[in-house]
Amino acid sequence: MASTTTATFLAVFLLVAASSSAPARSCAPSDLHALLSVKQALGNPATLSTWTASSPNCCAWDHLRCNDAGRVNNVFIDAADDVHGQIPSAVGGLTELMSLTLFKLPGLTGSIPACLTALSKLEFLTISHTSVSGAIPESLTRLRSLDSVDLSSNQLTGTIPASFADLPNLRSLDLRHNQLTGTIPAGLVQGQFRSLILSYNQLTGPIPRDDAHDEINTVDLSHNKLTGDPSHLFVAGRPIGKVDLSWNYLDFDLSKLVFPPELTYLDLSHNHIRGTVPLSLERLSTLQKLDLSYNRLCGPLPKGHGVIKHGCKPYAHNQCRKGTPLAGCQDLE
Repeated sequence: MASTTTATFLAVFLLVAASSSAPARSCAPSDLHALLSVKQALGNPATLSTWTASSPNCCAWDHLRCNDAGRVNNVFIDAADDVHGQIPSAVGGLTELMSLTLFKLPGLTGSIPACLTALSKLEFLTISHTSVSGAIPESLTRLRSLDSVDLSSNQLTGTIPASFADLPNLRSLDLRHNQLTGTIPAGLVQGQFRSLILSYNQLTGPIPRDDAHDEINTVDLSHNKLTGDPSHLFVAGRPIGKVDLSWNYLDFDLSKLVFPPELTYLDLSHNHIRGTVPLSLERLSTLQKLDLSYNRLCGPLPKGHGVIKHGCKPYAHNQCRKGTPLAGCQDLE
């Protein structure tokens, strides 16, 4: 019994000694100072209660992560009603930051500050569901490491910076639910994007042409005031998964359009689209969502399963101007 107790004591002693000798990771003083300044600028919210000078190892605080060197590289403040004020300039002092998320903060106001350009390593930027307003600063496009930008559901106005198209690593851009105006910059709808969401704004003009053949996951330009012919989005050889161009003023002939076989979601409803339903729809076995309603399409409908499997609703309310009305859908089912 004595030997067992001695062995246990020795094991505990060695564990404690090992823990004591291992250096505890602590954050850099510059990061600590920047974070405390951020908290103060946001009104010292209870949400950030762990951000305190009495606990100097900020790597142990909530709403952030550190890298192996003890530098803060991820800050995420979300779903907090007690955060108030503008995005603090002190954020620019977190120079190792790779990800910044400010999400569902209705008390966050003001404009997107120029201090963010100091975050040269930033890859993921989310400022979403806030009361942030003003223009999207052109200076954001100096952040050459950006992979994903989500500025959705704010009160942003003005135009989309054309230089977004020049960012070499940008794969996802989400600007939905703002008050953006002007045209979509040339080169923005390009193959490097895996996801481009500009819906629920006041964008005008045509969708810029781009014939790149890289795969795109999502293009959502719905609920704007876009015009012209977007057929180039479906250029032969370019795989594309989801396309939503609904609720615009697009006016083109759909008849000969060839849709890529990878398409899973297609919504062209509430436009001025002419012609007939193309035969290429028959071959879209992966298509899960289809809506061509509220256009100017004419009949007859192709009889293939790929067309009629969605029922009649996707073809409803088409006012054919020249040709046979788009009718008889029920007879094909």
